[in-house]
Amino acid sequence: MRSLLCGVAAIVAAAALPATAQDTNLRIATVFDATGVENWQPVLDAFMAANPDIAVTMETVAGSGAAMYPDMLRTAMVSGDPADVFFMWGGTVAGPFIKAGQVLPLNAIYEQYGWNDRFPPWIVNRLGVDGETYGVPFHGQGMGFFYRKDILDAHGLAVPTTYAEMENVCATLIADGIHCATTGGKFGWHVMRLVDWFIETNCGPEIHDGLNALTESWDQDCVVGAYQTLADWITNGWLVPDFLNVSPDDARFAIYQGSAAMILEGPWFEPAIAEAGVDPSVYGFFLPPTDHAPDRYSAFPEQWMIAAGSDSQEAAAKLVDFITNADTIRANAKAFGASATIGITPDCTTQPITCQIVEIVQSDRPAYPPTDQAFEKELMDSFFEVQDGIVAGQLTPAEGAALMQERAAAWKAAQG
Repeated sequence: MRSLLCGVAAIVAAAALPATAQDTNLRIATVFDATGVENWQPVLDAFMAANPDIAVTMETVAGSGAAMYPDMLRTAMVSGDPADVFFMWGGTVAGPFIKAGQVLPLNAIYEQYGWNDRFPPWIVNRLGVDGETYGVPFHGQGMGFFYRKDILDAHGLAVPTTYAEMENVCATLIADGIHCATTGGKFGWHVMRLVDWFIETNCGPEIHDGLNALTESWDQDCVVGAYQTLADWITNGWLVPDFLNVSPDDARFAIYQGSAAMILEGPWFEPAIAEAGVDPSVYGFFLPPTDHAPDRYSAFPEQWMIAAGSDSQEAAAKLVDFITNADTIRANAKAFGASATIGITPDCTTQPITCQIVEIVQSDRPAYPPTDQAFEKELMDSFFEVQDGIVAGQLTPAEGAALMQERAAAWKAAQG
């Protein structure tokens, strides 16, 4: 079998009918874990039942997020063997595929299927470049702090609404031997969420956006302040120590066990709590306070894209239409979670936090993108290098800000 991710992927054959009965074979590439694959099998089975001339095979790489999957996808594109439909994050993670002409432009298909009315405008806007839309929303993922209500209650602490209140919570908890938060440094993006919040808080929305756009210098006081905040959280013991080589999934054990009170995650974390055998009723959720107006939060779209090199683009569009249709999502709620399709919410009795996040995401509350959706991979590697240097104590905050600006200027010059 042709495979986008041969050697590292779990290949899941989704064909339910004999090959001789099918005229088209579609491949869909994802980053789903084993549970996600299991939950998605009924979705693909339903599509094939409704379209008996189309078979679908799923290929998946789980666990590393954007650290490995885009490179593997890129290799498949260059080799002329892309999946027909593939999962992708928004922003600059998808940018190289668009620039290389490897993704099908979708404006005409949006009109054909009426997709513009299916999703919140901010999500669709994040998937466009120069007036052309290249992806179809899967999720709108808002991120914030999941926290242990029982731990805060035991210490007489309320959910913080200002950064000063957040510091008071952290100081109170560590005095009793409980870390404020847990994070995993492996791959970089888990710690990045904290750094993004520190930048938003120290610099404010306008400068933060300018830093992402490289129209502001990274070598300025507020960036130094953000890096100093990271260093202080480590020195104060507010973060579970020695996290640099800890995977994001393994970082969760500290909050499960109660040695940490919080973790910065999105709606995917709520089902993970239940899967870990932990009582989900003791968890709450809040957006990290930034002390700025507008008080933004970190959010990003996830999307489905169709390969320009697909031999079955019409069938691929039909599949994407099916898996973003409200009826499909309602019939397979476990597979979709915080869906980007308007009007879709999970069962709020079993997933109250996901419902809370979906309500935020589908509102008009402004959001900022995580840095790994603002920077292309080469510049993102520099961001992670600086971040890790500060975590390891190899760079002072001032040295980190200067090095980040040096790398940003060099990258920008190289783009012409």
